[in-house]
Amino acid sequence: MFLKDILFPKICIGCSYLGSYICTNCQRNLKYIEKDVCFICKKPSPFGLIHFSCKKRYYPEGIMSIFYYNNFLKKIIKSVKYQLANEVFDELFQVINPEKIGKISFFADFKHAVFQPVPLHQSKEKQRGFNQAKILVSFFQRFLTFPETNYLIRKKETKPQAEIKDKKKRYLNIKGAFSINPKLKIEKEKTLIVVDDVVTTGLTVFEAVKTLKEAGVEKVFVLTLAKA
Repeated sequence: MFLKDILFPKICIGCSYLGSYICTNCQRNLKYIEKDVCFICKKPSPFGLIHFSCKKRYYPEGIMSIFYYNNFLKKIIKSVKYQLANEVFDELFQVINPEKIGKISFFADFKHAVFQPVPLHQSKEKQRGFNQAKILVSFFQRFLTFPETNYLIRKKETKPQAEIKDKKKRYLNIKGAFSINPKLKIEKEKTLIVVDDVVTTGLTVFEAVKTLKEAGVEKVFVLTLAKA
């Protein structure tokens, strides 16, 4: 046992069991999404593809998520974001069943795909010390050997969407938050996979996708750890 484990013991986020952040019993509270649906109409759709009849100009081609955003996963993500316990993600990745997320192999058919993590504002990432979306990209790269790109930058420091209850205020908070990185030339023929930790109303990822599509990118998908 390391001195760190004695001074700062791991405590299960779900039940306070000593020894791990996600104990064996609480692993059962991680609910995998078995059947994907269209994000817009909520009707069944393979791989989370958005139905043609639901699609608008700047919508993503589809939104795929691994888990349902229940109370337990909410605690995990909050601990990573706000308590800076990114070791919790490391433990989560160890307990994820690869067979349960085999559906992400759908993206393997795209020869020129790249991961685009949803960026944090520079000041927030500096304060936090990491971007959880980039950590997720590293995890997904274990299964899909796509490079990571940084076409997007966050030019507007926004309040956490979860703290805003009014839908209109949430929209205004995220509107115009992203821009294209002037240091990179976008290769429009590439398929972009926007990665984030959780999608609830979808306002953040839709704004990111819109920014990319306005810049000329034709195919943009969204891949998240969880969805509400």
